[in-house]
Amino acid sequence: MQAKAQGQPQAAASGPTYAVQGIDVSSHDHSSGPIDWYGVAAGGVQFAYVKATEGQSYVNPYFHDDYNTAKSVGILTGAYVFARPDQRDPVGEANYFINHAEWVNDSRTLIPFLDIEWPYGSLGLPACWGLSVPEMVSYLRTFVDTVRARTGRDMMIYTNTNWWNPCTGNNTSFGANPLDIAGYTSNPPPLPSGWTNYAIWQYAAGNPSVAGNHDKDAFNGDYPALTALAGDVPAISAPISLMAQVNGRYVTAERGGAMPLIANRTGPGVWEQFDLVDAGGGYIGLRSRANGRYVTAENAGASPLIANRSVIGLWEQFQIIDNFDGTVSLLAKVNGRYVTAEHAGALPLIANRVANGPWERFQKFGAPRVVSLLAQVNGRYVTAENAGASPLIANRASIGEWEHFDLVPTSGWFLALRSRINGRYVTAERGGALPLIANRMVIGTWETFQIINNPDDGTISLISSANGRYVTAEHAGASPLIANRQNIGVWERFRIS
Repeated sequence: MQAKAQGQPQAAASGPTYAVQGIDVSSHDHSSGPIDWYGVAAGGVQFAYVKATEGQSYVNPYFHDDYNTAKSVGILTGAYVFARPDQRDPVGEANYFINHAEWVNDSRTLIPFLDIEWPYGSLGLPACWGLSVPEMVSYLRTFVDTVRARTGRDMMIYTNTNWWNPCTGNNTSFGANPLDIAGYTSNPPPLPSGWTNYAIWQYAAGNPSVAGNHDKDAFNGDYPALTALAGDVPAISAPISLMAQVNGRYVTAERGGAMPLIANRTGPGVWEQFDLVDAGGGYIGLRSRANGRYVTAENAGASPLIANRSVIGLWEQFQIIDNFDGTVSLLAKVNGRYVTAEHAGALPLIANRVANGPWERFQKFGAPRVVSLLAQVNGRYVTAENAGASPLIANRASIGEWEHFDLVPTSGWFLALRSRINGRYVTAERGGALPLIANRMVIGTWETFQIINNPDDGTISLISSANGRYVTAEHAGASPLIANRQNIGVWERFRIS
């Protein structure tokens, strides 16, 4: 976005201390290659906006992939349009935008926003796009009203006070539209006429020539308030995943929610993520990230749980019970029964138990932590060489997509490493006789590791469940990682970043 182009300080702010951080991107952010959305999520970004269109002839060629990949890693995502008032067709422009914005009125898609600011230099247009004040106000009103008619939601407006006030004549009639204010200062800038608060503050510009340096945003509120921009009912917190204690598998909204919930996944993806929504009276609703629907105890608990409800009623309310062992259980309000991973997880979840036993206990996890591993012996990062086709080796000087791994909790104190580049789990091949490689679809004994904290220097070491041996950066990192050491030395130490 170009709101820094005129009337704005160019120095980036040092960054606000707001808890909820985001970015916005366009095709320019691909100047240095693909956007590393996994790394973006690992860096703590919780929301993103992606440019979809400009005028009635341009669609961002990277929009579809960026928009959907950002969602797939758990980032709340929205689309934006760069306004072209000079074309004097707000209805056609707004419809063109919504036709390409992949808008879904669910709990994962942020309301769209209109980027209205100074024309970029190559257009050779005056600051207010050649429109009079009445013409500009009419253009903006028609645009946002058209989008509201198509989406049912008020569109956000991205602008800068130094553009808005002169070009709209200090118009105050858009205050019902959430504001995304641009201002690269140490504190939020003065707001345009008509607004007393802002939803998002774009506080620093990105540098497209530097990979990963995107426009930086802060949300003016907490995570539940952010989710209200993605649906009518806010979530309590960031999404969770549930792992059945009885079989160590994650609960999934099978087939994207078309089939009942079942505990059969070895790692969490979008189908295995759920929002917790306050239902009142100490009860919550579970909203599936797969389809934005609420989990219901179907037929008042007589049938398995399934994520197919658009609102929370009696059947969709559950109480989370904290157990003495750190697990949780779910108690259905409709019949007062515990949810069980029926037949030790072989059958779908159902709320039919009067007592709380191993089948009724679940580990509750947040989104998997995305990490990179730095070998202590040579100061190089561990990579899934050749995008995972070759064994892991510590030979990279910097972090890219091949160097990102999910830490996926499994049963007990163990975890799995899932490569972000190919979605496969790292295995101690042949029970540890061969080097580590990211080529497994599911988690078994060879794919689980225990993290050992080394208190003397703050590093960690990895023990393979396959053979009880430590993972080493063989030959001081010159050869692939392999789990064959009985003791911890410098080759067996790594730093997590």
